[in-house]
Amino acid sequence: MTGSASWFFKACTEYILGIRPTLSGLLIDPCIPKTWDSFEVKRNFRGATFNIKVKNPQQVSNGVKFIKVGGKEINGNLLPDFKSGEHKVEVLMGS
Repeated sequence: MTGSASWFFKACTEYILGIRPTLSGLLIDPCIPKTWDSFEVKRNFRGATFNIKVKNPQQVSNGVKFIKVGGKEINGNLLPDFKSGEHKVEVLMGS
């Protein structure tokens, strides 16, 4: 069973919660059960800390309506590559 816990963690965080590191930044693309109203994750990425709160008021399983970082809406679902600091991220799922 060597390594199975780390693969399970990777599968949960990157493909269910949808928080995946890429070369360009941190991709937010959740694929969760429709019954989940919300979830929160604290993620360290390239020297920065992201406090991510995902809300799902339309009870969808995937799709991002918008993302705000520090209260400002960004284009798309790729968080910019901040080199340091702590950042509040709000994600609203929907179409």
